Amino acid sequence: MPAKPILIYRLTPAQIDLVDRLATSDGIVMDGLSYQDLVAFQELEKLGFADMRVEPRKKIRIVITDQGAKLRAAGYISKKPVVRLTAPQVQALRFLAVRVRHFNDIPAEMKDVVRRLRLRGWATMEQDAEGRFWTALTTEGWEIVDLLD
Repeated sequence: MPAKPILIYRLTPAQIDLVDRLATSDGIVMDGLSYQDLVAFQELEKLGFADMRVEPRKKIRIVITDQGAKLRAAGYISKKPVVRLTAPQVQALRFLAVRVRHFNDIPAEMKDVVRRLRLRGWATMEQDAEGRFWTALTTEGWEIVDLLD
């Protein structure tokens, strides 16, 4: 029987970044969002913290909702779960906590999970001087690992 997911009530780093940008602007044009921002927006929209605004003959804008503004004022901590950490995600976080991993060191079944951790802002992918890509935990990723331990 699989373990129950661990519920996280604080926004992910990618979501926090997007909420901050939305709060300090009159909305962000959807065409200007990166893939990481689009994923964060979709998660925030499901939670009711962000929404789309379509104006006549204009581009689609992403805006913060009243709930999103209240969440920002509350230190990005929600009353409802924002993220559900599954067993594979916990395993990937602990795997990356051991040391920096080159792309080829990550097992094939874990690559998609690690990609999702990068999208949430808990891991980062960089390129070394030799052109190889490596993945390491961010400060926020280390905080999650510390909470798990």
